[in-house]
Amino acid sequence: MGSEKITQKILLSYNAEKAGEPILATVIKETGLLLNVLHAKINSQGGEIIISVEASPEQVEGILNRFRSMGVEAKILRQTISLDRERCIDCGACISVCPTRALKFSKEWEVMLDENRCVYCKLCTEACPMRALSLTKLE
Repeated sequence: MGSEKITQKILLSYNAEKAGEPILATVIKETGLLLNVLHAKINSQGGEIIISVEASPEQVEGILNRFRSMGVEAKILRQTISLDRERCIDCGACISVCPTRALKFSKEWEVMLDENRCVYCKLCTEACPMRALSLTKLE
């Protein structure tokens, strides 16, 4: 019986030499796993891509090792963002800057956070006038 699947976010850091290679496509093809690109900032000088994958812990480790063997730095993102409902005044300042739409208004016009979409860019924490959003590193 296989391991239970987990959703993991992974940060991939490309150098200039590897930026033009189809590394992400190769890993998808080889593993058969669907990798969701949450955020990408990459050009001929290098850059970063944040992906999300739903897989067993063993498969996640295999993906990390495959990226590393191809010359890409790969690490699991161990962060979380939290919304303090007591401090939040639902002004929406955080929503307007969120590049992945992890923050949105509910039908009742309350700010809602979908952490699965969050890429931890910290734009919301800087935009919030009430400091109701915070980023924490997990161990």
